[in-house]
Amino acid sequence: MSIGPLMSSRNIDNKSKRTEAYNTMWALLPLKDFVQAKQRLAGTLTVSERRGLFHAMVEDVLTVLAAHPSFERIVVVSDDPAAQLLAEHYGIDCWSERELGVSGLNAVVSAALQKMAGLQLGLPQVTSAMVVHGDLPLLGAQELNTLIDQHTELMKTHSSAVTIATDRHGRGSNILVCDPARAPTLAYGQDSCEAHYAAATAMHLPAQILALQGISQDIDTREDLQHLLSMAPTSAAERTLTYLFQAGIAQRLQHLQSGPANTSTPVWSAV
Repeated sequence: MSIGPLMSSRNIDNKSKRTEAYNTMWALLPLKDFVQAKQRLAGTLTVSERRGLFHAMVEDVLTVLAAHPSFERIVVVSDDPAAQLLAEHYGIDCWSERELGVSGLNAVVSAALQKMAGLQLGLPQVTSAMVVHGDLPLLGAQELNTLIDQHTELMKTHSSAVTIATDRHGRGSNILVCDPARAPTLAYGQDSCEAHYAAATAMHLPAQILALQGISQDIDTREDLQHLLSMAPTSAAERTLTYLFQAGIAQRLQHLQSGPANTSTPVWSAV
């Protein structure tokens, strides 16, 4: 398994070019209970702050997905009322995790993919599903274009394929694209990128791993937040950054990072 270098995104607006290999692509966003989200930040943020941060990040992700022309439908999976309200706001679907009859991220995503594959609603067959996580505030349209283009290339010679966009450490699966009817065995958790790649190859599915700068920036720890702020993004993560500053979190992190024991790059501050 090899991970390519960070790829530069290119802006291609021809929707038919991207969707030709798919027939129909759906996006799937599994969302935990917002109150229980981001437990690894418990030593840095309060319960209320973690909930507010997660809500802001999900909004950043949904804003990009809802505006992108490649998705036939977008589905969030959650029993949290906040997720239902967001789905209504963005005009997308919300499936109840409870109604899927399973629990745990891997089981929930697998059940949702199976439901997509078996839909009989008079709609075109769902031939590709993009599983996106809610903690990717730097997700952008241009990188989605790159991801879809690369998956399309792989699909030109295969009926099914798997594309993984990894995290900045090359270990996680921040986005996974697959045929919902032939999804690899899911293994979200530690080293999921390698596990998903191995599962795909075990099924004789062509697989590739991409490292895309914005998509790679998932937020799980204090260090991830500090890294996000140090990047000084100008157009992405708008709601996330606004929340971090309005809640005073960015200022706290700046104080921690600028202490005498830490000489790393100063945290970006709002003007």
